[in-house]
Order: sequence, then C-alpha cells, then structure tokens
Amino acid sequence: MQDPSSPGRRRRIIWSIVALAVIAVLGLGVFNAVALPGCSSCHDRGDFRAATAASPHARVDCRSCHVPSGGLQRAVFGAGQTAHVLMVTRASSRDAAAVPDSRCMTCHAKIEKAVTTSNGIRIAHATCDKGAVCTDCHSTTAHGQATSWARSYDMDRCLACHVNKDQTACDLCHLGRGPRTRITSGSFAVTHGPQWRTTHGMGDPATCMVCHTPDKCVGCHGPGLPHTADFVKTHTTFARDKNAKCSGCHEQSFCDGCHGTPMPHTAQFTKDHPATAAAKPALCKRCHVDTDCTGVHENHIHPGGVVGGALPKVGGTS
Repeated sequence: MQDPSSPGRRRRIIWSIVALAVIAVLGLGVFNAVALPGCSSCHDRGDFRAATAASPHARVDCRSCHVPSGGLQRAVFGAGQTAHVLMVTRASSRDAAAVPDSRCMTCHAKIEKAVTTSNGIRIAHATCDKGAVCTDCHSTTAHGQATSWARSYDMDRCLACHVNKDQTACDLCHLGRGPRTRITSGSFAVTHGPQWRTTHGMGDPATCMVCHTPDKCVGCHGPGLPHTADFVKTHTTFARDKNAKCSGCHEQSFCDGCHGTPMPHTAQFTKDHPATAAAKPALCKRCHVDTDCTGVHENHIHPGGVVGGALPKVGGTS
C-alpha cells in the first residue's frame, strides 16, 4: 500500500482539490450566467432600475446583451462575474459592460439595409456607422443616464462627415423638427445654449458655416471666422489683416507652438533671423518658399549693409 505521505499521493490530493474547486467555480459561474443573481443584486435597484425601466430596452433580458451565447463562453463569463461579485477582481465588470455589435445585430440587423428614422432623425447606418461601434452613439439605450459613460450621436459628429461630402441640407436628416429644436441635444445644446457667448467656441468650428455665414462672426472675431477646412493654409492672410482678432481665442503660445518661433515676426526678428534660418531651415519652409529668401538676399541690398557687415557684389564691383 502506498504511503499517504508520499509525494505522489500528495500531488494527487492537491490536484483533486484544485479540480473540485474549478468545477465548483464553473458550476457557480453557469448558474450566475443563467440566473444573473449577482448582477441584479447591485444593478436592479435605485436610480439604475428606474432608468432601465424607462428605456427602450426595458423588456429585454439582461443576458441578451451582456452574456455570451455559447455554453462554454457563458460558463467562463459567469465564473468571472462570480469572482467580481465576491470582490476577488473588478476586471470582469468591464467585460460585462461592453456590448459587442454582434449582440446588437441579433435584433437590429435590418438597420444596415435601410434608412431608419428615430426621434426625428433619419440615418443610413450602412454609410454613417463605418469605423464606429453601436455604443459610440447608443450607449444609453438600455440604461439611460445611469450608464457610466453616456455617449450619443450629435450634430458635430455627423457634420464632420457631411461637410466634407457637401451634404448639409437640414431636411436630409431632420424630420418634423424646427431649427431651434435641432440644437437642444448633444454638443449643440451646450454651444447654442443660454451661455452661447462663452460656450460656442467649444464646438467644432469647421461645422459653423453650415448655418452661419462669415458676416455673423466678423463683428466679434474679425475676418476669417468661421475657419474653413483649409484655414491652416490660408490663415496668414487673415492674421495680417488690420482687423484681425486672433488673440480673442488664441494665446500667443498657440501660434508659437506650431511655428516654432514667435509669431507674427517682431521687428527684431529681421535682424536675428539668419541664425534661426541657418539652424532650422525646415522651420522656415513651413511658411516660406526659396524665392522669399532669394528675392531679398540676392536682388536687394539692405540699407546699411547686410548682416555681417559685408555688402554683396553688384554688377561685378564691391
């Protein structure tokens, strides 16, 4: 008879205990995944219950969105949630909160084949949801504002694409909503709200021109507002305008950080710029072409001589 204290016997006992523990945890996991007692103990109460009951998904079983459908996957998921409920780990809570698109498509597959209308908004998901996941726009569908990270579609997000495609007619997307009701949700509710004078700059300036013509902005902001898509290339023209009011929105560091040197150039810059040009030629070429330099240094003599004291040769004489 084998000695109970032998190494082989002890290993078998240890592995048997481990196996029983794994089976017990998986069994509890399956029960948790099927009955969800752990989830409801925290989430089916108070404000969360009220928000869920008022949502479009009030009658949808929690497992339809939050639990994998495969038997083994469900068991593993349940085991993870069991560990979470027992406060062994918190990592699995993020997995439960995430709802993959595949689970949404179980009920909503038809949205990819037609233009749908909801809350007065028409949308062609097949075109508009490229590069996005369902919860980018619909994270509050099941639990309202009780959702930890509330995200929804809004005008700025839609216009970012529509402006580039020149598809900005209001009635293309809006049905039965007047201009004022269109700005009462999402980021537009902030940028066009009671404090719009101080908050309108928090939106995406590239979308302003969909509704606002430049003459509505010039009085306060000076020329160049709203900024167009190619404003980075054209802004020097507006920055030099005598009526420019760039400092109304931008700190000096905003200009210097991009240009790598104080902008606009100061009077002292003319005297000091050779050192900058020699050390950082690529920096100058962000704004200047070679003829900007040759037009001055080869075809023109500065009053009092050039930097360094030596006059250039002109017509073969010095």
